[in-house]
Amino acid sequence: MRSKLALLALLTLLAGAGSAQSLYLFDGTTTVTEITGPSVGLCAYPNGPVNAAFPAAGVLCPGPVPFAPPLGDVAVNPITDVVYVTSGAVISAYSPVGVHLGSAIPPIPGLTGMAANGPGGVLWITDGLIYGAVPLGLGCPVGPVPFVIGPFPVPIGPIFAGPIGDLDWEGVSGSLIACDAAGTVASFLPGPLPAIGPYGAFPVPPVPCPLGPALLGIAFDKAFPGTGIVFVTDGVFIRRMLPGGAPPPPTFYFPMPCIPIPAVLPIAGLAYAGRQITYGIGADNSGLPAPTIGAVGQSYVGTPAYTITLTGSVPGGTAVLKYSLGASCPAPVIVGVPSYLLAPRFTGVILPVGAGGGASITVAIAPGSIPPGVSLFLQWIVLTGVSVQVTSGAEFTTILP
Repeated sequence: MRSKLALLALLTLLAGAGSAQSLYLFDGTTTVTEITGPSVGLCAYPNGPVNAAFPAAGVLCPGPVPFAPPLGDVAVNPITDVVYVTSGAVISAYSPVGVHLGSAIPPIPGLTGMAANGPGGVLWITDGLIYGAVPLGLGCPVGPVPFVIGPFPVPIGPIFAGPIGDLDWEGVSGSLIACDAAGTVASFLPGPLPAIGPYGAFPVPPVPCPLGPALLGIAFDKAFPGTGIVFVTDGVFIRRMLPGGAPPPPTFYFPMPCIPIPAVLPIAGLAYAGRQITYGIGADNSGLPAPTIGAVGQSYVGTPAYTITLTGSVPGGTAVLKYSLGASCPAPVIVGVPSYLLAPRFTGVILPVGAGGGASITVAIAPGSIPPGVSLFLQWIVLTGVSVQVTSGAEFTTILP
């Protein structure tokens, strides 16, 4: 069903901080892992830290092979929801659940970093010494792809102290940000002449996160465009920070400025995704299995089709999608099931549960009407006729792609 929900019409009135995003990691076993910050507090919100994982091995045509760190990286295009993975010698594209979509040989070997510019249709790549952009579209059989921007030399000396380990692109400032083997983070404007970017250059402070000097991955926080908030990793820890290295305000999805990586170590790259996440657990007051809330796509400003889903419920029931400005902790229990939403709760849509036990609503997040960084908390309540069901809570935040 396609509709305009009241909940998204009210997004412009909600000024919550960015909260529901995830990070993709790529490790030395060719596994891609999606994480959020660790569960903290009395109610252990959000769920995680691991959301999902899939093996990055090509099926239709050759994909990445095991690599020796610091080679390799992962990048995500929010517009198409495609995940790009490289072992250093091959770039492969995957769906969010790991379906292999295509591969290509980059114009330079030994890639250490990638960054997707979805609106621009290009993938920025680097081997640490050279950087440039190639087309986002990949196919089979594997073939070489050319530079469509660059290549340019990495500005070592005027900006960086050594080869860069990763880079990311921000459309709002038209700049790249990168990290190097000496512990430097710097933003710069792409082109043949080195030019410092809007977020400057600085060494990563030694506290509160014990990062080693060789930095391997970096990603902008796309819910806060124009602020320069980034995630950076040495392969063992991830740190979220403001330009200069100070901790930014905590968020629902990343409540601490430093977390150990919940994946096979060391990892060799980071990528940011506007993915809906969950918190708490679902329930059914008659003992039936709890249904599940999910989403298709990423919550970027401009998406024509962001879908909120219900699965695993009882056919013929009535599903009510509730939304709110935050998560309650602890969750009050009503008619034997927990309710995760703060009052006042709003009703977004009422739908019949289909023969397969599911329901969904697809909405557009119109450009210009909703800013990035707006958070919404969701939950399905289902009346089955014999029981009351609730899903876990879910939360998403609008981002810039």
